[in-house]
Amino acid sequence: MALTVTLKHLSPELQQALQNEMEKVQQSLKLNVRSKFSGIRDVIDDVIDLNGKMLRPLLTIISAHFGSYQADKVVKLAASIEMLHMATLIHDDIVDDSKLRRNKESAQSKYGKDMAVYAGDFLLSKALTILNAKDYDTDHMVSLAKAIENICESELLQYHSKFHFMNVKNYLRVISGKTAALFAVSMYAGASESNCSEALSKKMGKIGYDIGIAFQIIDDILDFSDDQDHVGKTVRNDLKKGYYTLPVIYAIQGEHESVLNASEGELLTLIQKNKGIEKARELAKKYTKRAFKRISELPANEYKVALESLANTLLNRSY
Repeated sequence: MALTVTLKHLSPELQQALQNEMEKVQQSLKLNVRSKFSGIRDVIDDVIDLNGKMLRPLLTIISAHFGSYQADKVVKLAASIEMLHMATLIHDDIVDDSKLRRNKESAQSKYGKDMAVYAGDFLLSKALTILNAKDYDTDHMVSLAKAIENICESELLQYHSKFHFMNVKNYLRVISGKTAALFAVSMYAGASESNCSEALSKKMGKIGYDIGIAFQIIDDILDFSDDQDHVGKTVRNDLKKGYYTLPVIYAIQGEHESVLNASEGELLTLIQKNKGIEKARELAKKYTKRAFKRISELPANEYKVALESLANTLLNRSY
């Protein structure tokens, strides 16, 4: 598997080192998600093959290099985190009835909802069972379990807000659990597993959180793109399903409650009129600046440059 994100200003040696580690994560994924049931194997093989940037494992590996890096342990930890992420994507597509995932047919569309549910559940169980207590700090397993809990609670909050107004505070609660928490766990666990100090590990977690919040806001802005191929999934799917993300929330603030019954076209007009996209960009920039400030305070090494480069790629996208 290629390193699918462009990291500028890195030496060829560091690029290759990261490439090698990501290939090990890919191999660990394939090794640890074997099932005797061919139907589950087919679904999971497809999900692995269309896996995107694998950002969470990459963040785990980069943060682990700020301590005493132990490749075997960190790679398996990174693979576990990616399994959890893959499971949530499968389940998200089932709930949203999404036809596309990264420009390809989603698992639930291709194999049916039943097989997709089984595959997602299988990945959730594997994400925890590969981290045995003999080799890993049990706190990491607790953190992953807590991440699953946060994801579920955030999905429920979003579901119960369907076709209802959600304020900015609750929107941030949703994306904190759905996205930012796993980014934070990825970086905290990588640093902690490599014997970084608790202070440094916590700072890594905060960087991951800020990156995750900004990243998700940007994704929600891109959901209003007219270029479905560029985004890689069905656009405006949240709006069609009645999930009001940040551009919509800003657009309908101060409007009469009857606006909640507006058509998709009318809501899009309100977003433009009330500068919903622009206001959402401003909040994304706030978290982006905070992430870069925290990164600037990290100890100087080549992996700090790698983290800065990755953050630039993720948070300075065209949106």
